[in-house]
Amino acid sequence: MQKFSDISPAIIWVFLFFTLSLSSATRQFIWLMSLVGIAMCARDPKAFFGTDGIRRFWVVLSCFLIPAILSLFDAINLERAASGVVRFVAYGFAVWVMLQIKLDRKESQRMMSLLGAVLMIWVVDGLAQLLTGLSVFGNPLIELDSGHTLVTGSFRTGYGSTLAILSPFFLEALRRGRGGISTSVLSLPLFATIVMSGNEASILHALCALCGYGLVLYRVERGADIGAWLISLAVCFCVAIVAGSVLTETFIASASGQAATDTYRALEYLPDFWMSAWSGFLDHWVNGVGIRGWGSLAVALDNVSNLAVTDRWHPHLFLLEVAVDTGVPGLIGYLLFFVFLGRRLFDKRIEIALCSLVVMLALFPLNSAVSFYSYFSGNFLFLTLALLITLDRDIRLPAEVEAVPATVASPTQGDRS
Repeated sequence: MQKFSDISPAIIWVFLFFTLSLSSATRQFIWLMSLVGIAMCARDPKAFFGTDGIRRFWVVLSCFLIPAILSLFDAINLERAASGVVRFVAYGFAVWVMLQIKLDRKESQRMMSLLGAVLMIWVVDGLAQLLTGLSVFGNPLIELDSGHTLVTGSFRTGYGSTLAILSPFFLEALRRGRGGISTSVLSLPLFATIVMSGNEASILHALCALCGYGLVLYRVERGADIGAWLISLAVCFCVAIVAGSVLTETFIASASGQAATDTYRALEYLPDFWMSAWSGFLDHWVNGVGIRGWGSLAVALDNVSNLAVTDRWHPHLFLLEVAVDTGVPGLIGYLLFFVFLGRRLFDKRIEIALCSLVVMLALFPLNSAVSFYSYFSGNFLFLTLALLITLDRDIRLPAEVEAVPATVASPTQGDRS
């Protein structure tokens, strides 16, 4: 592990986030890390659980793991539910590898800058897909039956949400640059591609990210230039909405229920999904129908009659998915998870506050693009939560940093006297 830790922590974290665009690459890395963690736990359990930060990760992970285990007793699709539980357990072992690496303030700032560069690559990826029909990584532009196009880059339906989730890191990297307020213009293509992703929840994601980022800055970085910086970002966001709507009509068509393909129709079908999920929650409120089980429930009850629902479908709303899949225990765990994050959102260390905001966005209750219990969402949960706990462990409070010179100086002064 020593050679692994010699690599720049910022590069390691950015590499893992970048693999999100490479299909199952992140998943494979997490499974490999979990095997290393299991081997370490079997070899020396005391040292494994004695690793600074791992107990906290397991406690927070239990907000989802315990309800998932309880849901197994009444799971409508036991195989899918059990595989999800195994995956959550794997996260608890995989995090041991990441916790071996220290991530101080300097490295965290470097990580934000590098993540900003990665986000711009993904933005270019989407723009190239819009102009040429193929993304940089070879993914074709999705064309709906109505003739509208859907910009997804290499993420498919998770494109806009991914950009929105990581946008606070990108915005902070811009602010720390030497270009001043003028650098806010670089946020314009990011916001525009989020609009062009055709998922209305992504715009809400981006708006929440911008508002949360402003809240963090006002609390931690007090200064006259903060207001001007946030106003410039708000202007860029508004311009991006107009620009994105001009470049592609997908969002407008999706939001108005006019998209011609079943897969991408939004308001026309989502109420049926939500009513089905709510009904399933009322019938199975004790411990749910098992994670990733709503699709099987909908197929068994045939209560979404206007669509050929399959076992792999989800309610397209995180909050309802947690409710129907894991019942009241899942909702309680979900609430406790956000309590944990909310406390760190008001941390005096801006790195911790921003990372907490990113984790909140990753598990945004109103997210509808992908399934809450999908591999993609799970990978995001693992990466962002592990990053938050690592930063919380390694970055000291400003008061602690100021106290170090005084502590060191005291013995010297005593010797002189």
